[in-house]
Amino acid sequence: MNGGGLADRVEVQPPDLRFRLVLGKQLLATISINNPLDNRVAFKIKTTAPKKYVVRPSSGIAEAHSQVNVQVIMQAQKEYPPDFQNCRDKFMIQVTPLESEETLDKDTFNKEVRRDMQEHRLRVIMESPAAPPSPVPEANEGDAEAEGGFKPAAGENQGGMAAAPPAAPAATGASQQEALKLQLERVKREREDLRKKLDEATLQGGAVGSKGKTDSAALKSRVRVVHIILVAIIAFLIGHFTH
Repeated sequence: MNGGGLADRVEVQPPDLRFRLVLGKQLLATISINNPLDNRVAFKIKTTAPKKYVVRPSSGIAEAHSQVNVQVIMQAQKEYPPDFQNCRDKFMIQVTPLESEETLDKDTFNKEVRRDMQEHRLRVIMESPAAPPSPVPEANEGDAEAEGGFKPAAGENQGGMAAAPPAAPAATGASQQEALKLQLERVKREREDLRKKLDEATLQGGAVGSKGKTDSAALKSRVRVVHIILVAIIAFLIGHFTH
């Protein structure tokens, strides 16, 4: 702001024009010209980037003891300017007093004619776009109040991985082991009985006829079957207790 007198009394606000940059959208700011004087004043607004901004109105008259609001519209930007964080755009508001019947003409803002014309300069400040809201509210771990009282659901741990199923009661595991032992002992007893019968049949082989030979072959077959079953059960038990 240059000079004194009029410039010290006609107020131009804000001191800077701030725009929060959003691509593809027009941005709006307002310049307020407050005239507390007893006479009318004329104003005119200029900018260093006329293709970038639209000013409504760009010039006019502020009546005595009145305020005029001027809209500054930044055109929609397709991409971020390379220097938007250090914008060099500026606005200048020229203010000059008018006589009671005077109107605006080509010499109203001529510095050579208007010795009492004052100038206010405003700097443009570009602000970064607002950060998008977080899709997941942040909260301190273990703070139930900050999380709205929610706690991990059953079947999930703090890391989000599925929790391991609870271990089976010890009594159930012991019962299964006892049943398997009993079954193994029963098969062993059957094997021993069959082996005894096979031995007896072998000793009596000389006196036994064709029927005896048939019975002996049947016993041998049964022993082999029982032996296979026994091996399978033992293998099953070894694998079960190993896991």
